[in-house]
Amino acid sequence: MEPAVRAVVSADPVRDALWQILATRRDHRHFHPTPVPRETVERLLEVFAVAPSVGLSQPWHVTVIEDRAVREAVHEGFRTVRRAESERFDGRRRELYDSLRLEGILQAPVGLVVSHLPPAGPVLGTTSVPAATEYSVVAAITLLWLAVTAEGLGMGWVSLVDPDHLSDSVPLPDGARPLAYLCLGHPALELNEPLLQTVGWGRRSPLVVDWV
Repeated sequence: MEPAVRAVVSADPVRDALWQILATRRDHRHFHPTPVPRETVERLLEVFAVAPSVGLSQPWHVTVIEDRAVREAVHEGFRTVRRAESERFDGRRRELYDSLRLEGILQAPVGLVVSHLPPAGPVLGTTSVPAATEYSVVAAITLLWLAVTAEGLGMGWVSLVDPDHLSDSVPLPDGARPLAYLCLGHPALELNEPLLQTVGWGRRSPLVVDWV
């Protein structure tokens, strides 16, 4: 299957490596239980020191979760949201949905909650788009995903969690709003294409670009 991002073959190995990482990044849901060394996690989190943020605000907070009880509490919230979402589909679509693995909360040895932590005072560049601080958190997560791929590890973003439930299940600083629960570990499946494409849920579409 042709990758979504065409690999660039050039005389620049750094450029080639970057495009290879872009082409092979995947949303993983299946993990080996092999632990991820703390120094590896710490190295990956250095991404946040170089990630862009509006007004240099760095409006993020990361909580690393290894405790099984905390992950079980998060997983309980996931099951609740999944049951609700399954009702949105019917027929064969519902059957396929029910067969899908949509997270690796209990299998991945590390969970990461990345939260938006509103900066104190006004932030340069947010007058017309206040949500730009939240966009900055998402941009940093994207860079983290690429760094994880470069390390030969896998990461999955669990969107079927309620932010309020995460706030109740995970100790967070005052004012922090969780934007992402991320599963981090050694992938148990080699995915040559997105998993949802592999199982027939959907296919990537070509980008439509208008030049004006």
